[in-house]
Amino acid sequence: MSGTPGTVFGVDGCRAGWFFVAMKPTGKTEWGIVERLEEIVVRTGREDRIFVDMPIGLPEPGDSRPCDVEARKSLGAPRSSSVFPPPPRAVLRAGSYDEARGISLSTTGKSLSKQTYALIPRIREVDSLMRGCEKARLILREVHPEVCFWALNGKTSMQHNKRREDGRTERCDVLERHLASARRIFDEAKRAFPRKALQPDDILDALAIAVTGTAEPNTLRTLPANPPTTTRGCQWRWSTRSPTCPPTRARGRSFRLPRNRSGDTTRRITCS
Repeated sequence: MSGTPGTVFGVDGCRAGWFFVAMKPTGKTEWGIVERLEEIVVRTGREDRIFVDMPIGLPEPGDSRPCDVEARKSLGAPRSSSVFPPPPRAVLRAGSYDEARGISLSTTGKSLSKQTYALIPRIREVDSLMRGCEKARLILREVHPEVCFWALNGKTSMQHNKRREDGRTERCDVLERHLASARRIFDEAKRAFPRKALQPDDILDALAIAVTGTAEPNTLRTLPANPPTTTRGCQWRWSTRSPTCPPTRARGRSFRLPRNRSGDTTRRITCS
């Protein structure tokens, strides 16, 4: 990635596709939903950064990812349970949960949760993008939102579940210490999209990822510190932010761009 960052995209999967928060060098912030992650990659320059909450670099049978191990160790209980191992690559070809579970059992000796299976289309999409797009390999990095919150909170994990009101309040409080407009963006995004398209915790996760990505390049850290490279050229690493980074400043006015020709509201973008 470039030493002089451009726009930083924090991206989290949601029911309607991918929710993103884009923080520009000017201090303005965009947010919205795209159907495919490639739509964000296409609109970026090589000086931009994209951080996404989705596995990059899938394990071969018998392998474990050091980044997962390090993240669980850093987070501790109870947040360590939010870090689940991604499926082996062979599972991506499965056409049903039973088939995916069978492949996982035969290749790793372990079953596959329905939660992990539900992410297979998103994991497959990211894997295909990384293998087929040089630009994506240059600017796209994996993160975990709870690791981001842990770093933003001075290496202290969140105490409450993000799907509960106290968990959302806790995370908004942490975000506001780094981004003054975080709670406003959270509230506006909640109003802009129905829950069938976007959940509140998706917004919080994308915000935490974007704020993490705005750190100066020399203050970004990876888990592990020296990440290994897979046989397919992807690194098993998670990016996180030094807890000593200064707050991010965002400014601007709110407006909405018109719908696209198909009237698809999931492509609505808002700038703050």
